[in-house]
Amino acid sequence: MKKAFTLAEVLITLGIIGIVAAMTLPTVINNIQDKQFRTMFKKQYSIINQALLMTYESGDDIPNLDQSNWKDMIFYVCRIAKQLKYTDSGLKCAEIEAAGESAEFESQYSNSNVVWHNEGEWYNKKGEPQYLNTGYLRMTFMLPDGVMINFSCFRDVFVDVNGKRKPNTIGRDIFYFHIPQGSLYPSFFDKTSYSNNVNGCSDSYAVSITRENYKQDCESGSGWGCSPMYILD
Repeated sequence: MKKAFTLAEVLITLGIIGIVAAMTLPTVINNIQDKQFRTMFKKQYSIINQALLMTYESGDDIPNLDQSNWKDMIFYVCRIAKQLKYTDSGLKCAEIEAAGESAEFESQYSNSNVVWHNEGEWYNKKGEPQYLNTGYLRMTFMLPDGVMINFSCFRDVFVDVNGKRKPNTIGRDIFYFHIPQGSLYPSFFDKTSYSNNVNGCSDSYAVSITRENYKQDCESGSGWGCSPMYILD
């Protein structure tokens, strides 16, 4: 006759199972989330691509995002964002469009209620707080599906696929596109140098992503390299 487990043995076994589950469950949940974030990012890549094409097909020239000066970008940013059917924005695009290319980014053209993540509210993959040059904080648009898009300097576009919700981490729910000069198609690198200085107007927070280093950066660096890795590989 087999001897039954004692109550103490059962409790010990359940305790061990609980400890193992507590240690592994967060990793499992994060892996599931990351797969969802990647799918959402690929969707936004397609949406941005379509927005650029529709901007051009509407009769406009290819939007000029070649300016590093935030005051010179707002008119062109609004033309692209119009095709995204955004629900809210840090820019008052209707007033900017009425003013034309002479519009400068002053307080009457901005909405302080919609901004990209402030300093310390978003992180790289190492857990280090990040910063965006304040001139670009309000070049931010909320889309109907909760995605937050920001037009940054040197033709970079930042995407947080779940908006202000956590984890707000580069390479997990925050990604980037690059719009090469004179191009209708989003990429991740400049067409001539095959590299990109992501977040290039934020001094020490800028990260050089190249065709040679993006995989390594995704795995053990800032996380910006995950953007090309998830689309190109």
